[in-house]
Amino acid sequence: MSGLANALEPALGASDGIWLGWSGREEPGDPALALDAERTPARATFHLRPEWRRHYQDGFCNQALWPLLHSFPSRVRYSTADWNTYVEVNDVYARFATELVDHDGVIWVHDYHLLLVAQSLRTMGYDGAVGLFLHAPFPEPDVFATLPWGDDLLAAMCAFDLVGFHTDRWADNFRACVRAAQKTLRVPKITVHPIAIDPSRFQPRPCALDGDIARLRNAVGSRRIVLGVDRLDYAKGIPERLRAFDRLLAAKPEWHDRVCFVQISVPSREHVPGYAELRHEVEALVGRINGRYGEADWVPVHYLYRSYEPVVLAQLYREADVALVTPLRDGMNLVAKEFVAAQDAENPGVLVLSQFAGASAELTDAIITNPYHPDGLAEDLERALCMSRAERCERYTTLAAAVGRMSPRSWTERFTCQLHGAFRSANDEVQ
Repeated sequence: MSGLANALEPALGASDGIWLGWSGREEPGDPALALDAERTPARATFHLRPEWRRHYQDGFCNQALWPLLHSFPSRVRYSTADWNTYVEVNDVYARFATELVDHDGVIWVHDYHLLLVAQSLRTMGYDGAVGLFLHAPFPEPDVFATLPWGDDLLAAMCAFDLVGFHTDRWADNFRACVRAAQKTLRVPKITVHPIAIDPSRFQPRPCALDGDIARLRNAVGSRRIVLGVDRLDYAKGIPERLRAFDRLLAAKPEWHDRVCFVQISVPSREHVPGYAELRHEVEALVGRINGRYGEADWVPVHYLYRSYEPVVLAQLYREADVALVTPLRDGMNLVAKEFVAAQDAENPGVLVLSQFAGASAELTDAIITNPYHPDGLAEDLERALCMSRAERCERYTTLAAAVGRMSPRSWTERFTCQLHGAFRSANDEVQ
């Protein structure tokens, strides 16, 4: 389950909401809506046609919007067929949404896959409140201007009553792009509203270690553990942190046989061009580091290409001495918050966090690092490994307070309250 789903599921489960989304299946023909009311929250799903999957999901979402929003213009691939399918699928989502809510209900749209939905809903005559929360970053105007349909997409985003971002940086970039648009646009209400997690889901339970974690702990022994947990994606900075770990071992031989780097890479978009190459790059780096420094009884890097449930991740977070959360760009990054939530207050690990992750705006007592500078990241990693218990505890206290400041339910209630207010304000302006 994704970090977003982990954060939203408890909040939606406490309301009467319905989660509308893709079923994960591909089938030809017109999709039909299937409602599973037995689950909490209720799920409404539909299939995608194979050509929709190719042009919408794998095409415009993953090869245009994802790299664009994360400010990787060199990785962008723009296709008119992909854009046209994105428009079509957003219309389908809007149509199914109108079947699930009353005309005066509330529709809350999440993320970059559905940026046109509010405009589609208005065209279909829906007159209730519609909000958007963008979990990805938003780029500066010069980067956004590479999108051939940029003004159309911005106009559609401005049809929402409320648009939410994780940080002021992303919100400011959005405002700047609206100002730079080639047409006059009504700026919607904007809120900066960092997503919360439920810390209790990541606090270890009194049970034996998961089998994988127990075997890993046995293999590592008394050595220090540096941990990375990410989807396998170029925005997450996995090769960059492996190179930084390589620099540490090269520059400081005293760390040989004293530290192990454990990298969990969750499979992601395996059939999208570029992701298979990334996997090969990461695996080659792991092999090179282990071949260069490894010994008969010491494997410097343990690389696990799989996903784990939150209860297992909690154990892994707790075992780690240092977490390297070093994306090159990230809207928030919930791994940083999950790691903090899992720590032992009496002997906590250290969070090393990228300055380009949205979470850095809240988790200021982490060691904030620049993942583009491998020597600097190596120095920050050693600083974390050498940090005294007193400093670790002091930093943890502040970090834990930040993580526990808001729950998923209060996060949801605050956004929906603001959405109602924005909707009423917009209607008052019209009248």
